[in-house]
Amino acid sequence: MAYIFRFFLIVNSLSLSFLIFAIHKQVTLEWIEPIFCDICSFVVGENILTEFIGNNFHSMLNISSYLFYFTCIILLSIVSVYFINFLSNDSIEQDTLTNIEPANDAFLPSYLGYFFVALSVPDIEIFFVVFGIIAIFIFYSRISYFNPIFFIFGFKFFYVTNSNNVKVLLITKKELKTTESASFNQLKRITNYTFIDTEGKG
Repeated sequence: MAYIFRFFLIVNSLSLSFLIFAIHKQVTLEWIEPIFCDICSFVVGENILTEFIGNNFHSMLNISSYLFYFTCIILLSIVSVYFINFLSNDSIEQDTLTNIEPANDAFLPSYLGYFFVALSVPDIEIFFVVFGIIAIFIFYSRISYFNPIFFIFGFKFFYVTNSNNVKVLLITKKELKTTESASFNQLKRITNYTFIDTEGKG
């Protein structure tokens, strides 16, 4: 199950890059135009409304397509959060951490780099090849599972170092500022170096 969750994390982490690419290249759901027009004609007939829709279909299609893509990204993130429940349990005992540092700032520069790559890709085929290769690298990396969509669900990303001097990535809803009395009894293991805290998860 951890592999499935990692797959969804990777898809989610790269999905915003597809949204940027789609907006830049105007990749829309254009194939639905004849179906949509037929449905409108059947339901309301030929009148001012259908004429207005026909004249403004493409501008509405662009906005609707991008909203649809973003909705799919949110839904994928919700599925990922659901899969958390099936991961193996773990914990971090009190007074075993020696350092806590925010990981958001460390990830953002490299994550924004994905956006620049998406803007430079010429077509959809090359996009999937390039980001497919990136996805493979992420899958086999130790801790690169940064997903900004998780901010919407209240999760934050931290690097924590234990008494054995091992640094791991911790995804949690807690606001961590000090190692004093820090403990996590409801962790789920994504990899040996990446954990997600389910305490307080709705």
